[in-house]
Amino acid sequence: MGQMPDPESQQTATEPLPEKVFAQLTEIAALLSLSVEHYQQQAQQAKQTAQAEMALSRRSLIVASALLLALGAGVIVFWGSLLVFAGYLLWQATESVPITAALLFILQLGALYWCWRNVRYLLKQVGFKHTLAQVKGLFRFSVQPAGADNVNRSAD
Repeated sequence: MGQMPDPESQQTATEPLPEKVFAQLTEIAALLSLSVEHYQQQAQQAKQTAQAEMALSRRSLIVASALLLALGAGVIVFWGSLLVFAGYLLWQATESVPITAALLFILQLGALYWCWRNVRYLLKQVGFKHTLAQVKGLFRFSVQPAGADNVNRSAD
């Protein structure tokens, strides 16, 4: 059975060795150029992510600071008057100073917990998690995107 020889292999067989090497080097240079462009695009995206996270972090710090000031100034006056009113109503209902004091103390702890939880949430927004993930991805040289959740899953 006659197989036709591959014209490409005939051409490379007749091509002189320096021309083959030059063609291969040209191909490697083109691939490296594409890799450099891809790396530059990833670096640009990491820079944009860092700028966005910086803006969000700045905004979160400003909001957290404003909340702390509001908590420290205006809320204290309002809360004090609310506690006096609630204490008066509780004392009228129970006519027991220890029960009134205990209930007011529990109410105070609940309000402080709520404030602390909200400040903690806002402060968690400060950071550069996504930027760090992209920078790590730049130096990892893997095919997977930098922000993807890479989970090793076993076959079911």
